[in-house]
Amino acid sequence: MSIVQWLVLALVILVVAGAYWYIRRQGGGDPWRDMEEPADGAGHDEPASGDSYVVGVRTLNKETPADRKAAAEAARARQAEQASEQTPEADRTRAVRQPTAVRRRAVSRTTAVSTDDKPSQGETQVRSSEAEPPRGADSTEPNEPEQTTVTTEIPPAATERVEMVAPERSEHSQLFMLYVAAPEGQTFDGPDIHAALAKADLKFGLNDLYHRVTEVHGVTESVFCVANMLKPGTLDPVDQDQLSTPGLTLFLLVPAPIEGRPAMRDMMETANRIATALGGHVLDDNRALLKAQTAQYMLDQIAEIDRRARLGQRRR
Repeated sequence: MSIVQWLVLALVILVVAGAYWYIRRQGGGDPWRDMEEPADGAGHDEPASGDSYVVGVRTLNKETPADRKAAAEAARARQAEQASEQTPEADRTRAVRQPTAVRRRAVSRTTAVSTDDKPSQGETQVRSSEAEPPRGADSTEPNEPEQTTVTTEIPPAATERVEMVAPERSEHSQLFMLYVAAPEGQTFDGPDIHAALAKADLKFGLNDLYHRVTEVHGVTESVFCVANMLKPGTLDPVDQDQLSTPGLTLFLLVPAPIEGRPAMRDMMETANRIATALGGHVLDDNRALLKAQTAQYMLDQIAEIDRRARLGQRRR
């Protein structure tokens, strides 16, 4: 080697040694100490805060991992101290009360001690709970009111006869029918039928049938009606206990007192509610299950009838 090469090599060695000495002086020791101990909560694959990677060399700032670890431990200590200050200590001076059985007395009702005569002003009245016989004895008393029982009777307002008029027939009138049929081999009972009709807000009236009514110019008119599938078709509430039928029939005469399509939709929805309440099925006018295509076809027919009726009224 030449003298120049020896001088360059010596210069490189001096530069490396100087840099090493400078780094040790700045770091206060081994610059790589604790570098493999990441701060708590940091991922092993992510660089710690303040570190960076430049051309594959890991550089440091003034804050070393040891400093970050000490700061994290101090933060945890402060959080634990704050939590202990916020949590109130349990009062150990009082003994824990054990639950005790308490016998509650019935709601106070005043009844006379004497069961034969009315109590006079001087007689003492006692609570019914104090006059009760001991458990195991016959607690039935003749003067106690009987318990209220839930009945399935139809309220009188739902069975009152409503005065109404039937829709007028014309040359464009057409009758549409739906059926609510019981499952094969079964029948609907009268009380259940009348309860379902009343729940559907149908009114009993003209021809001893149930009707959907509307008021036009102060006159109550029938939009569609519900009848017994069996002749004579009447549904008198008085005879409900003797009624048993395989199904019901719903009639709609178009044109109706209201527009035909809404009236038909109402009749379809009413038939579905009645069938759901009675556990039956809705059938079309051919006694087949009512399908969406059939229902739409009927609505289209009704729309055409209404259109012709409006044209006839304009020509007048």
